[in-house]
Amino acid sequence: MVVLDVVVRCRNEMPYAPRALDALLDQHGVEPRLIVFECGSTDGSREEVVARGLSFVHVDPISYVPGRVLNAGMAATTSPLVAFVNADAIARDRHALEALIEPFQRPEVAATFARQVPRPDASRATRVEHARAFGERAPTRVRNGAFFSMAASAVRRATWEALPFDEELRYSEDVDWTTRVRALGWGVEYVPGAVFEHSHEYDLRAAFRRRRGEGLAEASIARLGAPSVLDDLVRPLGGALLRDLGAGVLSIPRRVAEATGYWAGRRAALRA
Repeated sequence: MVVLDVVVRCRNEMPYAPRALDALLDQHGVEPRLIVFECGSTDGSREEVVARGLSFVHVDPISYVPGRVLNAGMAATTSPLVAFVNADAIARDRHALEALIEPFQRPEVAATFARQVPRPDASRATRVEHARAFGERAPTRVRNGAFFSMAASAVRRATWEALPFDEELRYSEDVDWTTRVRALGWGVEYVPGAVFEHSHEYDLRAAFRRRRGEGLAEASIARLGAPSVLDDLVRPLGGALLRDLGAGVLSIPRRVAEATGYWAGRRAALRA
């Protein structure tokens, strides 16, 4: 049986953490070895980790940088393939990890990522987004690169050793890494048969902040110049609203927050 180290990043993931941890420990077809990077949880998540006797590494939330933690996770493990699963991403069956690593039988595959389905109580807008991003087929390309999500994923150690994660970016570090991986000829596979329950509901301020961070990071990753009001604000906003309308959803404030957040990030990158 394949031994698979699983790096679990955790930061206030209740009430999902117990189900997520138990689902990982109950996987078949692989022997999972969990190590939790616990980032100052105050909601009981850390106690759930301790109750299961899992080893964990304390991460100071003040100094948290995603790429730094991902590199530390790789350095703390030894298996040739390493899975990364957030502590709120719940495997939907006992073979999710087995399915996630199946594509690595091909030596050119450097990373895989799973299908994510929304929570039972997710909003209609979130369900529409997930259906578009995580369907039966590989997600469509985004404007400045290819889609990827680290929330439920796996990485080949040999590739990481040659190409570690960027420790400066605070957003989109996974997209940056897979962009560089693809540029060097390695493959990144979407695995719709590996299914995890994982979604978030962001308020307007959080949606703006998240997209601002992604816009800032994307400018660096794709070496983008000055943003265009038409191409980087008006058209993306219009496209999002039209997609929503076609799906029977009306979420104008949310889409405006996301579009203006991305625009603000691009502008901030230009000033920097």
